[in-house]
Amino acid sequence: MEKLVLKAVARKPGKKGASRKLRAAGSIPVVCYGRHMDSISASINPADLTRVLGTAYGANLVFDLVVDDNGNEIRREVMLKSVQRDPLTRRVIHVDIYAVDADRKVMVRVPLRFDGKAVGVGLGGKLRSAARDVVVACLPKDIPTEIVVDVTPMNLRDRIQISAVPRPAGCEFVYGTDFLVAEIIPPRS
Repeated sequence: MEKLVLKAVARKPGKKGASRKLRAAGSIPVVCYGRHMDSISASINPADLTRVLGTAYGANLVFDLVVDDNGNEIRREVMLKSVQRDPLTRRVIHVDIYAVDADRKVMVRVPLRFDGKAVGVGLGGKLRSAARDVVVACLPKDIPTEIVVDVTPMNLRDRIQISAVPRPAGCEFVYGTDFLVAEIIPPRS
């Protein structure tokens, strides 16, 4: 897959007024930062940000940020750190972008997908998913789009804990306690 590129224009770090003017002009203010580097203030086109968020990886996508700083091109391998939205309109009003190191692990939330039809569901039970995603520590190149949990062998009252979920290659689950991921609830009869 070809790496996605997000183009930005450098701006001077400023106060609220400068960011408001950028938003009024149709741009989104962004800040890019990372370990052992100076932060970069820039602005991006909302359509380009929608293109990044619309991929299968969503906010976990590692992409290239190319900042035009008065003719100088600054290129960084980055991922989205946080996206701030207006509470009423839900429009994006600010984005924090983190410059990743290809040799250093990152922690990201990866969605869980339950696959198959459980035996207990065929007996009248109901599959209850207790977790929608899980925190994973891995290198940026190893970030999975989703983690598939096979629920086919689950019978009535069976439970799957996070420790029983197979880990994708190069990934570690980050959790303090062995929490519930899914269970089959028996029928009320």
